[in-house]
Amino acid sequence: MKKTGVLVVAIFLACPTFAANESREQKRLEACGQVFKDIMDIPDGIPKELLNKAECVIVIPTVLKFAIGVGGDFGRGAISCRTGQHFTGHWSAPALFALEGANIGFSVGW
Repeated sequence: MKKTGVLVVAIFLACPTFAANESREQKRLEACGQVFKDIMDIPDGIPKELLNKAECVIVIPTVLKFAIGVGGDFGRGAISCRTGQHFTGHWSAPALFALEGANIGFSVGW
């Protein structure tokens, strides 16, 4: 009985952690949706014919870049791909992902 009580308390203590993660992921999906909507609302935005031919769409609302000799970039977004054997079906549910990279740059000026 004591072990069961400890397990139940542990689950309840962990629930707010899971809720915080869902909230953060929900905010990321909402940001991606807003960016995509804003781009599609621009008269010279992505042509609908091109979007109809696309196999996947990736939206990264914000990418942070930095560099002082050594650089990097970081961003989080969502991707949705068409279903079906030849990517011609309906759009899939969005999947969340992170973009991370690093680089080393040298430049010589004369």
